[in-house]
Amino acid sequence: MFAECDLNNVDCPVCENRGYLTRVDDEGNTRAYECECMAKRRSIRRIKHSGLADMMERYTFDAYEVKDAEQLKILHTARMFAEDDLGWFYIAGQSGSGKTHICTAICSRLIERGSDVYYMRWRDESRQLKGLLNTDEIEKPLEKLKRVQVLYIDDFFKGGANEADVRLAFEIINARYNNSRLRTIFSSEIDFEGLEEIDESLCGRIYERSSGYRLHSSKINYRLR
Repeated sequence: MFAECDLNNVDCPVCENRGYLTRVDDEGNTRAYECECMAKRRSIRRIKHSGLADMMERYTFDAYEVKDAEQLKILHTARMFAEDDLGWFYIAGQSGSGKTHICTAICSRLIERGSDVYYMRWRDESRQLKGLLNTDEIEKPLEKLKRVQVLYIDDFFKGGANEADVRLAFEIINARYNNSRLRTIFSSEIDFEGLEEIDESLCGRIYERSSGYRLHSSKINYRLR
């Protein structure tokens, strides 16, 4: 029960970093129970395992600059999604329009709420996975992407999508589509019209699950402002 967290990442004088306390029940039996510090330890563990630790320090909801009505809508919708328990999130827009920032802020809040999050940088990770297709080595990494509680796919189909890209994406997304409890977050330069041109059935699944949480950021590259 207590071994799942790194007991060195929080200094707790209450339990002296054991992660648990003991007490004697009414029948005289000594029982172990979790210290309150374990919630914080689990949160830190989830952050480390998400792959988002460095970005989460910079990309927060409070740090997201709202300069126009569109950005206000993006922030409001993202905050709503982060407090929801179901659904997918899809934001499209050009590079530098703040997609990664807002998606990272969502992930940070979901981790605070107790979700396990995994960050997938599509262009890098898909290249590795495509090299493992049709081999037994694909099973373990693919299973994680299919089953993790929250999957954040950054720069989805960045650089285009060939047959292998579509096949890999469908394998992951269809598995997650079939489990309504799993949540998926996408940032992409491709809007739904472009996604439909790539693969209609893939687009349909994402479109259905992201109802209420589909956004298109403007073409402005805020890094160049």
